[in-house]
Amino acid sequence: MFDAAQRSAVRAAFHLAGYDGSLNTLPLDSGDELSFVLDQDDVLRLDVVSLEEVLQQLLGRKVWVLASVDDKTVPF
Repeated sequence: MFDAAQRSAVRAAFHLAGYDGSLNTLPLDSGDELSFVLDQDDVLRLDVVSLEEVLQQLLGRKVWVLASVDDKTVPF
């Protein structure tokens, strides 16, 4: 679904925001949104609003960065 350049750019955006951990998402239900799921401590220390804006520009869809949820996640 995402090419290598997009994946690399997303990882770079998270790195610049101060996060270098694994990237997991909620399973995709639609092609117009994507939710990244991080530990709550990581979400609290990031500027999530700015990160979401950058990710939306990179991926061309609405992006959310969420604290851990009970739903199963998949690797990005």
